[in-house]
Amino acid sequence: MKFHMRRVDREIKDQKALQQLLLNTGYLTLSMADGDEPYAVPLDYVYDEEENAVYFHCAREGKKIEFLKKNPRVWGLVVLNQGFGEGQCVNLYASAMFSGRVEFIADSAAKLRVLNLFAEKASRDTAGVKQRLQQAAEGDKRVFDSMLLARVGVEELTGKRSTEMTVEKLLEATAQKP
Repeated sequence: MKFHMRRVDREIKDQKALQQLLLNTGYLTLSMADGDEPYAVPLDYVYDEEENAVYFHCAREGKKIEFLKKNPRVWGLVVLNQGFGEGQCVNLYASAMFSGRVEFIADSAAKLRVLNLFAEKASRDTAGVKQRLQQAAEGDKRVFDSMLLARVGVEELTGKRSTEMTVEKLLEATAQKP
C-alpha cells in the first residue's frame, strides 16, 4: 500500500539531496517483520549511488537473519539531526526513508568491492585498509566466506525535513569533508 506524505511542505523531492543523506549519515535503522512481529535495528552501512543500493554487514545468525530469511522486504531510515537553530526553537533535521529487498552477497569479488566502500566511508587510512582487504581476499578464502554482507536495492526513496532545513542547507550539511 502506498501512502502520500501528509506534510507535503516538508517533503524532500530532490533525489540528489536524498542520495546525499544516504551517502553522508552515519547509521541507518532497518525495519523488518516476521508476520505481525516488527523488528528494527541500527546498522553501520554504505550507500552506492551507481547501484542505488544500501549495503550492511552483520553476524551470520541471530534475530535479524531469521527475520530476513522469512521476509526479505525491509524499510530503512537515516536521519540528519543538526539540533536547534541558533536562537530558534526549531529542530533542523532531514530524513531519508527507503524500501527494498535484502539479498545476501556470496561472491568474494562483490564482497571486496563493498568492503572497499566501507573503507572509503569510515577509514582515515583508506589506502591501507583497502590494501589489507585485498591481501585478505587473495589469501585465506575462509575469511571472506565467513563475512555476511547484504544488499538492499532501493526501490522507493522519500524524505522529509524541517521547514527551516532547506534543500540548500541539507546539501551543505551533507557535503563531503576533505
